[in-house]
Amino acid sequence: MSVGRASEGAEREQAIDLGRLVAGIRRRRRRVIWPTILALVASTVFVLVVSPRYTGVAKLLLEDQESYFTKPDKASGMDPASTIDQEAVQSQAEAVGSGDLARKAIDKLGLGTNPEFNPDRDGKVDQRLVDKFLSRLTVFPVPRSRVLQIEFVSRDPDLAARGANTVAEVYLQSLTEAKASAARTASTWLSGKIEDLRAKVADADAKVEDFRAGSGLLAGANGQTVPAQQLSELNAQLANARSAEAAATAKAELLRRLETEGRLDEAPESVADESMRRSVEQRAALRAQIAEASRTLLPLHPRMKELNAQLAGLDSQIRDAAAKNVRVFENDARLAADQVASLSAAIKEQSRTVATGNADDVRLRALEMDAKGARDQLESYLQKYREAAARDADGGAPANARVIATAEPPRTPTFPKVWQTILLATLAAFVVSIGVAAAATLAAGETEAAGTAAAISPARELAAGAASFPRKTGPDPNPPEPLAPAAASQPLKPADEAAIEPSQSDALAERLMRSRTPQGRLAALIVGNGSGRALTLALETARRLSAKGPTLLVDVGATQDWLADILEREDTDAVEVPGLADLLEGKAGFGEVIRRDLSSGLDVIPSGGDAGGERLGDVFAALTSAYGCVVFHASDWRSVRARAAAEFADTIVLVAPAAILRRVVDEARGALGGGAMILPFALTRPQSALEEAV
Repeated sequence: MSVGRASEGAEREQAIDLGRLVAGIRRRRRRVIWPTILALVASTVFVLVVSPRYTGVAKLLLEDQESYFTKPDKASGMDPASTIDQEAVQSQAEAVGSGDLARKAIDKLGLGTNPEFNPDRDGKVDQRLVDKFLSRLTVFPVPRSRVLQIEFVSRDPDLAARGANTVAEVYLQSLTEAKASAARTASTWLSGKIEDLRAKVADADAKVEDFRAGSGLLAGANGQTVPAQQLSELNAQLANARSAEAAATAKAELLRRLETEGRLDEAPESVADESMRRSVEQRAALRAQIAEASRTLLPLHPRMKELNAQLAGLDSQIRDAAAKNVRVFENDARLAADQVASLSAAIKEQSRTVATGNADDVRLRALEMDAKGARDQLESYLQKYREAAARDADGGAPANARVIATAEPPRTPTFPKVWQTILLATLAAFVVSIGVAAAATLAAGETEAAGTAAAISPARELAAGAASFPRKTGPDPNPPEPLAPAAASQPLKPADEAAIEPSQSDALAERLMRSRTPQGRLAALIVGNGSGRALTLALETARRLSAKGPTLLVDVGATQDWLADILEREDTDAVEVPGLADLLEGKAGFGEVIRRDLSSGLDVIPSGGDAGGERLGDVFAALTSAYGCVVFHASDWRSVRARAAAEFADTIVLVAPAAILRRVVDEARGALGGGAMILPFALTRPQSALEEAV
């Protein structure tokens, strides 16, 4: 059962306890405080000693600077082909930080004689100076924009501002020079091509004219040949003749129909001549007179007869005029028909002539197209040449960038940031120190957990062989004689209280060594009757045993303050040291509660309080397995801890005054289980003498 509890306890020890971690860091607080103070002092000295550096910042906007005046062939200043994307912005940023531009900026700033950049001050611009200049220069595109930010660092704030502005100026000049150089190269190339094209155009025009003269395809109006132009004119005349014939025929037909219907007085002016129109007007006036006279005169009246006779005469004149006009219109129609026939024959003949010259016309048109293509190409090259020549002029090709923010001399340094540097260094040292302290605490806990886990297997072997140990259930037939000093019956005198005879602890140690198990292990319990005088004997006996091998003293009795004074401690000012109670409550680990005796090689676990629990058996099992010799001390054999320790003890030393020793042994034998060997130890010295002996 104790072995199972030991396994569970070891597993619980392997888990990280936050309370124990904080307590471990607190105990190592000096490892945290001193590095933090050193970092604070070092960072303060650093920011006071190091030379400050200033950063000048200039900004460039990449955009097309062309306008109507710099590109007269464009409707607006924006050219879709010159759109600047993110890749172009990044490329321009790399171009600004190039070595060639750096050399120009160095020359312009005169950094060859500046001790900050050239300690030799020889004015020579070598690669070392260029590299140092570029290390102080930073160019990067502003995210989600077409802006380049140029930063230059120097110990001189004025030089930092001038450096950034100079780099921007040199970059803009390089863009302008690049455009001018491209325009100059283009104009040189175009001038040679233009001369070749002029000769080509002249040759093409000469071929056109020679072929036109040889084939008789003389040019007429609208670029047509003479036969084609004549054919067009004949077609126009034929159309006019047909129109005239149709008009004359229609007019004659109209007059005949009006005459048949007796309505010649309604003939339109387009078909009536002047005499017919006058006769129609006279007839209208005469009919008015007849109507007026018929009101007073009878039809047979002479006046009426005269007027009717005049009316009949006018009607006859109108019919004669209409017949004459009909004959005229018929003659015009016949004339137009003759013209149509004549023109049709002429057109047929001219068509044959034009068809005969079509092959020559096709050849002529091909030559004209070649000549026109060469002429158009020449015009295009001439236009481009004029544009290139204009761009080659001063200021004719603006750079595709402009300065939107010039650098001003900075008033505050960018390095070092005084308060930020001090705070960051101090905080970093504090965090690292905390981490180191926590790692040390965890490492100590892991070591203890590993020791506990390693002890489980030996503890299982010890528990398995515990049944074979001689355990007596009744009174010992041959009880050993009590161990006592030579002068056990004589109390010590006050003058002798400063010393204690070592024969008591030596004899007890020798007796316990003889009671070791066959495996060479020893687990002994030295327990008192509540007087508190057994701790001194347990300590001295354990010291004697530690000289023969690794020995552990476990105090499970009442806390006694003087015990802490004989133990090694990291913090000598601490009043209390962690003990068994802190281990059981999880406030400390094995590495924190096990202390080394200042006077020997003995390991000691102080009591630390009255806490108990289920883990007590687990801890005892682990300790008895880890150490070859374990000495338990209990102030009172009636306590729970004493009975728990008795379960793991092979020998129990019962310390009591000689007068009551036998009775105490008899009572304790039944209370402590009766399985272990009980050795009585009679006390004859007062308590003060024992404590002084320690």
